[in-house]
Amino acid sequence: MAQRAIDEDAAASRSERLEGDPALVPPSSLPGADGALVPDLSESGSGNGPNGTAALTGQPCPTEGFGGVKPHVAEAGYHLMAVFGLRESDVGGVASRPGNPTSDHPRGYALDFMVDTPTGDALAAYAEENSEALGIKYILWQVSAHYDHVHISFNDNPGTGVTC
Repeated sequence: MAQRAIDEDAAASRSERLEGDPALVPPSSLPGADGALVPDLSESGSGNGPNGTAALTGQPCPTEGFGGVKPHVAEAGYHLMAVFGLRESDVGGVASRPGNPTSDHPRGYALDFMVDTPTGDALAAYAEENSEALGIKYILWQVSAHYDHVHISFNDNPGTGVTC
């Protein structure tokens, strides 16, 4: 399972900053056994997904996008978008990181999901739980410069596979 870095104390400040932003709406979710939010995928395949998205249809995910990330990274990104009702404009992919020579972004092996705190909590937990299928190397959320987005770095090889 991928490792996830999180600082619970920082979660509230991000939520407060985003209050009233209509572009950042958390997905339909149910409280998990541990109190964390988890996506409600009971409507998957029906066209009634979170926030009115198409939900998971079982079809292959697109393999291009997010500025030219690797195909398996794009698939994982589109899967997470479908699960959490995100738009492509909410996700960043290939980008230079002059101050960080080890970043996975320039090589096309990382995505940043710009989300509010409840969605970020749920997305990070979902990604961690499904890290093998998604091919995730590690997740950064609510730590060092990752308070307004969930950063996910991916392995060089694809995971076991996901659908959209």
